[in-house]
Amino acid sequence: MNTKITSIDSGIRRRKATLEAQLEDLLRSGGDREGLEIEQLADPLDQVRSSTDRDMAVETLNQRARLIHDIQSALARIEAGSYGLCERCEEPIPAKRLDALPWARMCVHCQSAMEAETQATGTLFDTAA
Repeated sequence: MNTKITSIDSGIRRRKATLEAQLEDLLRSGGDREGLEIEQLADPLDQVRSSTDRDMAVETLNQRARLIHDIQSALARIEAGSYGLCERCEEPIPAKRLDALPWARMCVHCQSAMEAETQATGTLFDTAA
C-alpha cells in the first residue's frame, strides 16, 4: 500500500511540474494580438477576409485564456488535495486521462455526458476538460 501512495504522489508531482511548465510557456508567449487590428479596407472581399482573420484571432486568444484558467484551476486542486477527482461523480479520474490532459476536471464518462447535455440544450459555455 505504501508503494501505491508513493506512486500516486510521484504522478501528481510529475503532472504538477508539467502544468507549471505549460502555464509558464503560455504566460511568457503572451498571445498574438496583431490579428485583432481593425483595418479600413476599400475592397469588400478584403474586408471579409480581415474580419474572418480577426474572428479567428479572437477565438485563439479565448482558447488560450481558457487553457490558462484550466491549468491554474488544476494547480489549485493539487494544492487543495482534490486533484484527480471528477467534479461531477467524485470518482478518481484515470491516470491515463490525467497524463493526456493534466487539467481534466471530469472523467471521460461525465465529460461526455456534460457535452451531450450542452449540445441538447444549446448552452454556449465552455466546460471542457
